[in-house]
Amino acid sequence: MNESEGSVQGSERERRVLDWITKLTDLPERAAGSSSEREAASRIASWMEEFGIPEVRTEPVSSRPRSGFTLALHAGVALLGLAFGGFMGALLALLAAASFRAGMRRRGLWLSGLLPAPASLNVVGCVPVEAPRARVVLSAHIDAAQAGWLFARPLADFFASRAQGARRAGTPPPGPNALPEMLLLLAALVAVASWLGAGGSLIGLARLVLGAGLALTAVMGLQWAMAPCSPGANDNASAVAAMLTCAEQLLAQLPSDVEIWLVGTGAEEVGCCGMHALVESHPEWRSDRTFFVNFECVGGGALHWIRSEGTLGKTGYPPLLIELARRVAASGAFGEVTPTDLLAGTDGHVPADHGYPALSLISLEENGVPRNYHRPEDVPGAIDLALVVRAADFGAAVAASALRGDAGPIAIV
Repeated sequence: MNESEGSVQGSERERRVLDWITKLTDLPERAAGSSSEREAASRIASWMEEFGIPEVRTEPVSSRPRSGFTLALHAGVALLGLAFGGFMGALLALLAAASFRAGMRRRGLWLSGLLPAPASLNVVGCVPVEAPRARVVLSAHIDAAQAGWLFARPLADFFASRAQGARRAGTPPPGPNALPEMLLLLAALVAVASWLGAGGSLIGLARLVLGAGLALTAVMGLQWAMAPCSPGANDNASAVAAMLTCAEQLLAQLPSDVEIWLVGTGAEEVGCCGMHALVESHPEWRSDRTFFVNFECVGGGALHWIRSEGTLGKTGYPPLLIELARRVAASGAFGEVTPTDLLAGTDGHVPADHGYPALSLISLEENGVPRNYHRPEDVPGAIDLALVVRAADFGAAVAASALRGDAGPIAIV
């Protein structure tokens, strides 16, 4: 292929990427469990069928409440605990702290189970193979997030600076949920101390300061939960476009004994529900033969593969695809691609937690945050189309390398 032909092909791929992104961002309020999320799944299903994917379907997914409501509820219950005092106040504050921790770290639905959570869905395409030697699962979530005040640029820069400070100190960067968790734990400690008889100006000051912090957290959470959705061009229509572009590459080169799956996951923004449902519904998938490649916010900034992630505790990724990503990046064929430790979470950590070789690709601005993250400015015009294609090609190269067995001994490290 000469340079002119390559340029034409690149332009055509970018044009299709823009078309897919635009058709998804045209859908208003694409939140988990919404009619727009269902329409997005329908459109993605039709694009999979155009690729010749023989089996395309939607699958129901149990969702979770909006994260803003969850944050506001726990802050509000802890605030009531501080206000009531006594045994009941201590109980409420302890319940809020324990429930938040259970929900964020172990996906437990304690207090959050009282909140509404409309059902979501996955859109799944498969090229089935009888007794496959291996399987590649490509994924990107289809829902969009509310664009609340919490995601204004100054706050994003604040959390980014905290993460950079932690990295300089040689410690894992704290996730954004570490701050409300600490606030809830301190409120519980003060409420229990007050119930047990502690008093004085120090306890009074602590109750006042913590109460103000909890009230502010509850207000910010409610505003986030009720804010309009972002258009979702980068988060996460760009990733859907990358998934489809990657699939097209792999379909043209995969051996006949390799099965490929394309999954547009629902309800990622409220706890990666779609990916949890997918992994839990396929216990027969062997971890030594199933490779996950996930795309998240690949529409602007510098391209990275994720080494660890999490809004509280950090999840590390199994070494196989991480090492292959390093080797493929070192080739220089896909421009600069580097590792990152992410402050937030992506669908990729779910298969990683289950022991599957997983790769999650993301693009970040200089402050370590995706472009226009959860903001009204997240529109198609701000997307770097060439980067979306580059992310897709990098993911395809890593998957193909894994299928060839290029990792060698790293597979058993």
